[in-house]
Amino acid sequence: MSDDLLSLEADLRGSPDKVNRNVKKAVEVTARKVKDDWRDGAEVGISDPGFAKRYASSIFYDINFPGGAIEAEIGPELGRPGGSAGFLEDAPGDVHAAPQHAGRDALEANEDDFALGIEIAVFEALGGEWS
Repeated sequence: MSDDLLSLEADLRGSPDKVNRNVKKAVEVTARKVKDDWRDGAEVGISDPGFAKRYASSIFYDINFPGGAIEAEIGPELGRPGGSAGFLEDAPGDVHAAPQHAGRDALEANEDDFALGIEIAVFEALGGEWS
């Protein structure tokens, strides 16, 4: 996570409930976009119907609220078919596959949109109207 997002996290702690509701929406929208982009990038071009072929369909997200924070956890779910193929993200080539970095790429592709979503969430919660 970039230093800007860590600073934003510190700034939003203790925000009014209305801000938190809007921030939750922004986090969830971004989590969904990251999940979708990760799935798109994680498609393994092999004909074997095994766990690697099912990797993309094992990627989901969960929203959590630890200690008053709002978090999204995105990635393969180990209990699902293909979920254990997450090693393909950083595979050094020993598994006859180049690293995919689909998760990293999806996160980077959505970082600016997430920051904008948080800005809109706070602005609108404080009575502004985003145009």
